[in-house]
Amino acid sequence: MGNSQRAFSLMELLLVLALVGIILGLAMPTWRQHQLSVGRQQAWLQLQRIGLQQEIWHLQHGRYFEDINLASIETHHGQGQERYHYQVTLLDAGFLLSATVNHDGLQKLDALCWSLTLSDVGEMKSLGKAGQIHHCR
Repeated sequence: MGNSQRAFSLMELLLVLALVGIILGLAMPTWRQHQLSVGRQQAWLQLQRIGLQQEIWHLQHGRYFEDINLASIETHHGQGQERYHYQVTLLDAGFLLSATVNHDGLQKLDALCWSLTLSDVGEMKSLGKAGQIHHCR
């Protein structure tokens, strides 16, 4: 009796696995860059939220707050890892908000946009890991 069942040969299976590997190899860098871009956008939005909270605090108390714990920070993380570390620096007549990539977080591979800042007058800056200026918006 002959076996009339049709099956995949080893060559066909290896060809399909190779094609899937090539497609994944091409897609992964694009997907990773998209994830880093999403993290940056969330950080910019968070800096703007903290800026608004600063203005409300200033209206109520006549000064800006320096303790970042007074800001309600929305966390966007995975597995308990924050993407950014937020900080408030008081200036003579205002404040400077900064978001710096957390070394242990999901954003740690973002060497182009390592530090994001927002001033009380709305000036936005972004610096790479080596200190070079980038436009990360």
